[in-house]
Amino acid sequence: MDTIVVEAANGLRIRLLCERAEDYELLARWLSDERVLEFVFGRDNRYDYAKVVGKYGPRAEGRNRVIACILEQAGQPLGYLQFYAVDNAAEYALETAEGVYGLDIFIGEPELWGWGIGTAVIEALARHLFEDLGATRIVIDPQVTNSRAIRCYEKCSFKRVKLLPRHELHEGEWRDCWLMVKDRP
Repeated sequence: MDTIVVEAANGLRIRLLCERAEDYELLARWLSDERVLEFVFGRDNRYDYAKVVGKYGPRAEGRNRVIACILEQAGQPLGYLQFYAVDNAAEYALETAEGVYGLDIFIGEPELWGWGIGTAVIEALARHLFEDLGATRIVIDPQVTNSRAIRCYEKCSFKRVKLLPRHELHEGEWRDCWLMVKDRP
C-alpha cells in the first residue's frame, strides 16, 4: 500500500515515491519530456530509467534526507514533489536553517499545467509542514524566468525575498533564481 503524506483538495494526494519500477518509469517519462525539462533540469539533461534509479532510488528507499513524493488524483500520477529540512542556510542566503524546509515540485503532465494542481498540493503540503512537522519557514527557489511557477507560489503566499544570482546551472548556463519564502502563519 502506498504511504500517503498529505490529502489535498479535489481528490489530490501526495504519496511517497515507492521503490518500484512503475514509479521510476513515471519519472523517466517525465524527465525525458522536453516540455518538462525546459523548466526542471534542462533539455540537455534527460533522465533515462537507470539515471532515475541512481538519483531517486536512495530517496525511495529512505536513505536520503529528501522526502520524495508522487502527486496523484484519482489514482493517476500527475507530478513529483520533494521536501526536506534545510541543513545549509548559506545555500539559500539565510541566517539560520533551523525550522526551515525546502520544497521542489513539477507537474509531469504538461496538458495539466495551469489547472491549479500545484497550488492545491503546495498549500496542503505547507499545512503539513507547519502543523505536523513544526516548520517555521518554507523556501523554494524558482528560476526568475519561470513565471508560471512564480505565480503559483505567490498564490500560495510565498514572497520573493532575494535574488540568488547564478544559482542554478541550467542548459549550460548559470541562471538567476528567486528565493521565495513562506513563513509560518
